[in-house]
Amino acid sequence: MRKPHLIFLITISGLFFACNKKNAESDLLYKIASIDDLHSLAKNTVNDSTLVHISAARYIIDNNERLPDTLLIENLFRKGYYYKMIEEFDSAMFYFHKTIDLVKGPNDRKRNRVYFRNTWETDEDNNNLANGINAAQKFIKISRNKDNSGDLVYAYNFLERVHINLGDFEKSLYYNSKTLEAARKSTNIDMFVVTANSKAETLYLRLGKKKEAFTLLDSLNTIECGKDAKRQLYRTYGVLNYFEGNYKETAKYFKNVLKLSKEIPLYHNFNVLESYNNLTDLYLEIEEYGAAEKYLDSTKAIINANSFPAYVTKYNEYRFILNYRTKDKEEELLTEYRNLIKENNRQHQKKIDEELFALQSANEKEKIAIAAKNESELKNVKLIALLGFSGLLMLVGYLLYRQRRYRFQKQEIQMQQRLLRVQMNPHFTFNTLSVIQNQIEENQEGALDYLLRFSRLLRLILENSIHNYVQIENELELLRKYMDLQLLRFPDKFEYNISLENFDEEELLFIPPMLIQPFVENSIEHGFLGILCKGQIDITLKLQNKFIHCTIEDNGVGLDTTNKGYKNSVSMKLISKFIYKATKQKVNILDKKNIDAIKSGVLVEFLIPYKFSEDD
Repeated sequence: MRKPHLIFLITISGLFFACNKKNAESDLLYKIASIDDLHSLAKNTVNDSTLVHISAARYIIDNNERLPDTLLIENLFRKGYYYKMIEEFDSAMFYFHKTIDLVKGPNDRKRNRVYFRNTWETDEDNNNLANGINAAQKFIKISRNKDNSGDLVYAYNFLERVHINLGDFEKSLYYNSKTLEAARKSTNIDMFVVTANSKAETLYLRLGKKKEAFTLLDSLNTIECGKDAKRQLYRTYGVLNYFEGNYKETAKYFKNVLKLSKEIPLYHNFNVLESYNNLTDLYLEIEEYGAAEKYLDSTKAIINANSFPAYVTKYNEYRFILNYRTKDKEEELLTEYRNLIKENNRQHQKKIDEELFALQSANEKEKIAIAAKNESELKNVKLIALLGFSGLLMLVGYLLYRQRRYRFQKQEIQMQQRLLRVQMNPHFTFNTLSVIQNQIEENQEGALDYLLRFSRLLRLILENSIHNYVQIENELELLRKYMDLQLLRFPDKFEYNISLENFDEEELLFIPPMLIQPFVENSIEHGFLGILCKGQIDITLKLQNKFIHCTIEDNGVGLDTTNKGYKNSVSMKLISKFIYKATKQKVNILDKKNIDAIKSGVLVEFLIPYKFSEDD
């Protein structure tokens, strides 16, 4: 008689768990949709609210472990792309490289090409060629599948361009052949034509193989391709004929280039300006000044604030040359000369103004310092004259004060040196090398990744250690790399969260290096020993009037008698001494059981001094 009741209870329980699972899945899908919406808003607008959308998406990502990694990758890319759009290229490169660091092989997402291509092109534009080469080579490494041929075209083409800039023409031809091979496999006719066209330029201009260059161009001219590919082909024809002295052929091809440039919406202003300048240069060369003036007037009509500066400078140069040679408009010649000087100086003016302002500020400070010094000396003379022996006592007191101050500074420097020596726990270093050694035998790829992360962490530590103050963004990056490396040693042992209140990580705030890491290390090495649950480290930084208030909280064993390592740490004593001298406040280390009997772990609170520049 009990069986029907049992079946009923099992059915109800099954429905209950199914509903919970369905609700969890719905919540996950809702969060993914919310992040996608925020990314769309960040993509469609580049203004002050863009970073707000990106930060909101990052908050959702950081607080939901079940979300796919692709959302974090896209969020980092969107932040890098924002900085690229506002021309803060150092920040753009930083976030682009953080993006591609998270992309693992095999390359099975078309979106990956967008990430890597923006990375190496931004590196190229800012002359960071070595970083760009590394990005392209990593992309090639993870794109071995035959379906990736269309993506590889762009990586090989970039490497070809870079090696031309580096003067290694043999290597550029090698990557040119790789580009052609990938273009054939992907049936990308336009890219095939553009790449072969680039090879013709290298053959003629770099290697002196003129006949081979024109033969290659003639064969390409028989291929049906898009307008932009044909535009680049005609431009090369024009340039090579110009060097050959075939000016009539040069004019024909340059006019075809201009016609195609006007028909292509993308980069319209850029390509049309280039075409006008090329035709002007040609007609100045053959002294047909009427035609040169016609194209100069056409150039002037389309120049705007967003025009490529180098082409604007060329226009001014050509205008000056024309007026100088014709000598029929002296006033216009003078005007164009002034425009040329103005254009050449425009890009440097801001820097000059900043240097002048800094010089003026320095002069004002120097005047104030001299006046203060003179006043002080005058007072000292009066005191010596009037008080005699009292003046002598003051001098002795001043010497004693200076000697005491010198001794204090010496102790502070020695303390900082001792701090630097204990910043990287030797046990952690030896354990890391041991893990790498074991993984080399068992998992070489994993060992390589581990060693790479470890080397980056060491580099950051060494870079930060040579400065008294480092930017808070760099310090938090070091902290995250350290905890991520510990997670490689102890998978799933703990998780962490870093929260910033009333300030952003990118703000120009500078703090002493390596004050937080030793407390985190104690939580990992001592606090989580023997606990049955997953460890949790929460770090909160809050900007106050003169200091940053830092709290570090874990759910470990606390400060019981078995956890002596936490209390007796040498680094804890040194850091506590440094913080007290800098802030006049002690480091508070509390056992959470003393606050709430049902809680476990350690709560650390202290103040961190900060400055607005490392030399402030």
